[in-house]
Amino acid sequence: MEDGHIPGKEAYKLGETRCLYQEMADCNRMTGDVTSFSVLLYRLYFAPKSAIGRMIRRWPSAQRPLNRFKTMVRRYVLPKTRVWVQVQKGLTRGMWMRIELPDEARYWRGEHDFEVERALSTALQPGAVVYDVGAHLGYFALGAARLAGKSGRVIAFDGDPDNVMRLRENAVKNGLQERLQVVHAAVWSNTASDGISFRRGMEPRAQGGVEADGYRPVLGAGELIKIPAITLDNFIARGGPCPHLIKIDVEGGEGEVLRGAVRLFTDQRPLIIAEVHHEQAAKQIPQWLEEYRYCAKWNVSNEEYPRQLFAWPTEYDGRAWMQRSQEA
Repeated sequence: MEDGHIPGKEAYKLGETRCLYQEMADCNRMTGDVTSFSVLLYRLYFAPKSAIGRMIRRWPSAQRPLNRFKTMVRRYVLPKTRVWVQVQKGLTRGMWMRIELPDEARYWRGEHDFEVERALSTALQPGAVVYDVGAHLGYFALGAARLAGKSGRVIAFDGDPDNVMRLRENAVKNGLQERLQVVHAAVWSNTASDGISFRRGMEPRAQGGVEADGYRPVLGAGELIKIPAITLDNFIARGGPCPHLIKIDVEGGEGEVLRGAVRLFTDQRPLIIAEVHHEQAAKQIPQWLEEYRYCAKWNVSNEEYPRQLFAWPTEYDGRAWMQRSQEA
């Protein structure tokens, strides 16, 4: 299988890869000075955050005026720009990502779902195969590819064409294109070669998802487009490697992803990390877990949704996995 295609389709052309390299080089030449200045401004903006955090802990009443001030700085002072940065900490530390500032600054700082990072870092070994369903820009896919090593594989699925382009850029920039395969498709409960309706997120493109079968992305408010859809069972039947772990973040269609993987969860029994976005999915999943003999741990925030699901087959020592994650 080649990068960027559902198994069984025409291979990703070498010429397209060369064009991607050329586009990245052209972009770097044209925006070098602007990028350096923008990154400098953002570094100055982020520098006092730790001191501000200590101050807020001492004087909680200061948080609201400080938040208003930060909003004004972000809106009127900091430039909106797309730049290459190296992630500062966490699972993807030191790796390159092309992000939109200020909206995607959390990826640069390495401040995105710490619990998921710890669960991935303690579950993955060299040679692991990971499916990242709803990979967005590849923040987790990049880190997972590094953990899996040269003998491992990460398959990153995303439906938004802009995300797919940037995913491929990020993989190439980090020299991971041989082990990080990007698939432009929605993972769903049925395969639709003629396409399925997908509601794009607004800028940034993190909130898009399938709008079909009575589902729609919780916060998706962009244009409606048609994209390929495939089940995980069909992806594997067409030659895809069987995963050891699946991470799912599809803005409300988590149950549909699971429904399309009957053979996978019956025979291969991978670990699951999922972000569950609404009550309907949260009510469906416990029944699914019982049917397929999976145990689970839920992380529920004060806002209730989204909430995180960590699940493992009954024959796996999931308690030890969760313990290692807490200690990481």
